[in-house]
Amino acid sequence: MEHLILGLLILSPMTGYEIQRFIKQNLSLICSHSAGSVQIALSKLQRENYIAAHDTMEGRRHKKTFSITEQGRTTFFNWIAQPMQVGKVKNMELSRLFFLGLAAPQERVAAIQDYIRQIDEMQKVLQTIQQRFQQAQELALPPEQDWNSILQFQGYTLAYGIAAAQFERDWYSHLLQKMEESL
Repeated sequence: MEHLILGLLILSPMTGYEIQRFIKQNLSLICSHSAGSVQIALSKLQRENYIAAHDTMEGRRHKKTFSITEQGRTTFFNWIAQPMQVGKVKNMELSRLFFLGLAAPQERVAAIQDYIRQIDEMQKVLQTIQQRFQQAQELALPPEQDWNSILQFQGYTLAYGIAAAQFERDWYSHLLQKMEESL
């Protein structure tokens, strides 16, 4: 969560609410978007001097905007330069599949059917994100970033999510068909 927030703050200073909303709208399939998770991460980053908070007033509302410090920038770029690690990607729900043979046959079928339903919902979320992503590419963006590269890799992440969801749906649909045939 901390590196994700640092990356967002490199793109633009944000309030805690804006960070939470961005994660909820665009990255909820990657990490938690709860206010508590965001606030804990912001507090930790502030204690470590990776981010700074600036208090402002917007009308009668107190607003705390966070920005990344040079130390935070260095930490982020050291992290992003490291190779991605296969062992870090975990899906704890596979443990449920691993032990599904202990459930009654109808419960197994129901569990897989419900999982496919959830994948369908996730695909709808990804399609919504993809639409917002395409709209965002048409906006005029501030000149201080290499937005073509940034958007290119964000697009790759989205394409991965869409392909992974389709793979899972196909795989579990095939499994469900085999399970229903054996009933």
